[in-house]
Amino acid sequence: MRGWEFAAAGERRLLDDLCARLERAHRGARRLELALYRVDGTVARAHIGTGRPTRDAHHLERLFAEKLAGLDPGFGVEVMVLAATAADPLAPVQGALRTGRGMADTAGDGDGDGVARLVDRLGNRLGRERVVRLVPRASHVPERACREVSALAPPVPAASATSAGSPHSRRPGKTDGARDSETAGGRPVQPRPLHLLPWPEPIEVMAPVPDHPPVMFRWRRHRHRVARADGPERIGPEWWLEEPADAFSPRHRIRDYYRVEDTEGRRFWLYREGLYRPGVEPAWYLHGFFA
Repeated sequence: MRGWEFAAAGERRLLDDLCARLERAHRGARRLELALYRVDGTVARAHIGTGRPTRDAHHLERLFAEKLAGLDPGFGVEVMVLAATAADPLAPVQGALRTGRGMADTAGDGDGDGVARLVDRLGNRLGRERVVRLVPRASHVPERACREVSALAPPVPAASATSAGSPHSRRPGKTDGARDSETAGGRPVQPRPLHLLPWPEPIEVMAPVPDHPPVMFRWRRHRHRVARADGPERIGPEWWLEEPADAFSPRHRIRDYYRVEDTEGRRFWLYREGLYRPGVEPAWYLHGFFA
């Protein structure tokens, strides 16, 4: 056996003992450290973490597998020490039952353990701060409507996810009284693209009437002829979040969004910035793509 294989065999025995102690204490590990004391007096250490408290020895062993492969046992290991450096309460739970046919009864397994284990493996490989999910944020501006949280963070209450600016996200001409028809659960009824660009990219547009949808646009040197268009959906700036002196700055303009489809069947989310003014060329941007 190679050195790390010997370490893995010892680590499995330590995990079994540690998980048994955690079970008796009704606790689950969140952070673990494995220390290998070499014969030359040096110490090699491996650390893992979990999103939820656990005492599943098999799961913890899989998390340690990649860490052990990178450890150098040197000329030999005298002592191995496994410590749970962080642990949280974990009440006993009913495990999956086996039926007469040998199949597991998973009717009560609704706690998302499979997702939690996947997040643990990705977090230990890539870094826990890089494993995230998106949750709604109270903003009607598309690039601010979501924020990143930990993949295993508790669900956001519906009240806190309500869009703060629903009256400002509507078709031009609608009054504030149309709020209920334009939003569902605090979120816009109008479709949103599956893929949103990190920031809107400027495009060249040809439109027969300046305040109408374009008939052609050029993006990244490629020309798209528009076959169909729907809109606009008007989204106003969040003036209440800005400094009073900047409230009327030219940077803060309304957006008129259009869903357009080109002659090749590709669908885009475009917007015109600012109101139409005679003699002033409006600025157009591409913001996202529909499936």
